[in-house]
Amino acid sequence: MRYLFYSALISLSQAAVSAEPSIVGSKSVEPVSMANLTQWTVGLIFVLLIILLVAWLVKRFTNLGTTHKGNLRVLSGISLGNREKAVLIKAGNQHLLLGVSPGRVVNLHTFEAGEILDEVGQAGASSATFKDSLQALMKNRVVE
Repeated sequence: MRYLFYSALISLSQAAVSAEPSIVGSKSVEPVSMANLTQWTVGLIFVLLIILLVAWLVKRFTNLGTTHKGNLRVLSGISLGNREKAVLIKAGNQHLLLGVSPGRVVNLHTFEAGEILDEVGQAGASSATFKDSLQALMKNRVVE
């Protein structure tokens, strides 16, 4: 994809260099003419479109080369308010329940091995399963 972009850029620059000079620009009789304003406007729009295209390409293709390394995964999360969340992560063989808010992350609970249901630990788990497991765990803690 890069090579296609570079070849198109080279061919456009060669066409611009080899074109004969026109009356539009610094050699025109009236510097603020409709032809000059049109040329400036089209050039500005073209540059803005290129910037938007590059931003979209960067956003779209930034995760292509990254691979998942390590044993840290976000399993699920629940929104607790406008900006607060409870997030269940798996770090190695441990499950951690974290409270996440702007500017702060707090470890709410570290689960023992086997305390979290296997359905929650899988990548395709739904947040409803995590919610049910968390509520069941909270009921068990309150009863004890």
